[in-house]
Amino acid sequence: MDEEFAIEQWDKIIVKFTQIFDGLGTVLHNEEMASFTSRAPDVETGIAIYSNGQFSASMPLHGIDSMVSKVIFSNTAITLLGESIDYTYRIPPEILKRRGE
Repeated sequence: MDEEFAIEQWDKIIVKFTQIFDGLGTVLHNEEMASFTSRAPDVETGIAIYSNGQFSASMPLHGIDSMVSKVIFSNTAITLLGESIDYTYRIPPEILKRRGE
């Protein structure tokens, strides 16, 4: 089931962010940002969301920076919605396999 939060619900976003990426790589968070970075030898990827609505994400061959007002979590992806952006960060299947380890 998807869970949607306004960026102002920062504490809840941090909780869900850390849950979705638990055990999949390096997760850092504080009152201003939450970030995930994969670990070698997995595919190199990462995402950071900031409490002011800014975010950045990178996957092989692409990266993005923008501003959002809503964050929607599913079990395998995070959708970031803003005035002029609708971006979905999908956790690579190779990394998702770590949930079973």
